[in-house]
Amino acid sequence: MTESASPAINDSLSAQQLNDRILAWILSVNDARDLSGWKVEKRTGLHLGLDPETPNIFRGVGALSDGWRYSLSSVNNTPGHRLRAVLFKIGRAGDDYVDMTPVCVGLEHYRSALVSAGFKASDIPRRAGTEYRIFRNRMVYVRVELHGKTTPIDEQLCVYRVFVTAAAPQA
Repeated sequence: MTESASPAINDSLSAQQLNDRILAWILSVNDARDLSGWKVEKRTGLHLGLDPETPNIFRGVGALSDGWRYSLSSVNNTPGHRLRAVLFKIGRAGDDYVDMTPVCVGLEHYRSALVSAGFKASDIPRRAGTEYRIFRNRMVYVRVELHGKTTPIDEQLCVYRVFVTAAAPQA
C-alpha cells in the first residue's frame, strides 16, 4: 500500500483507537451528507487535507505499528457529483499475506455496535481469501472486509477494510 503522496492524517493512534473513531463516525451517519469530507474529518478527528474546492474528494493516510498504514478516502467521486462512498483500509506494502496481529481488530467490535444501533447483519460468501459482513439500516450500508489474523484461512478474523455508503437525504 504505497500512499506517501497523500497527507498524513494521524500517526499517533493505535489500530484500536483508529477503529473506534471510524465506528463512531459510522454510527453518526444518517444519509449521504454525512459522507462529506468535512463531516468525516470532524467526526473522526482525522486530518484529511481537504481542498475547499473539492471537499468530497479526499484521501488521507497514517502510520500504525510494525509498518502498517491506513487510509481513509472518498470513492469514485467526480467534482460536482454526489459523494458515493468512503473507504477505510488497513494495509502493508507487498503482495504476500502479512500477519495482522499488530493491527488486528475483530469483527465483533463492529458487529455488536452496529447491530445494537439497529443495523441488520448478513454475510457474503468468502472470495479470494476475504470474508465479508454487510450491515445496513434504512439509509446506510456498511461492508466490513476481513482477513485471517495470521494466515489467509485463519478462523480468527481481523477487519482490514470498511466501505460505507448512504442514501441521499429524503425530502
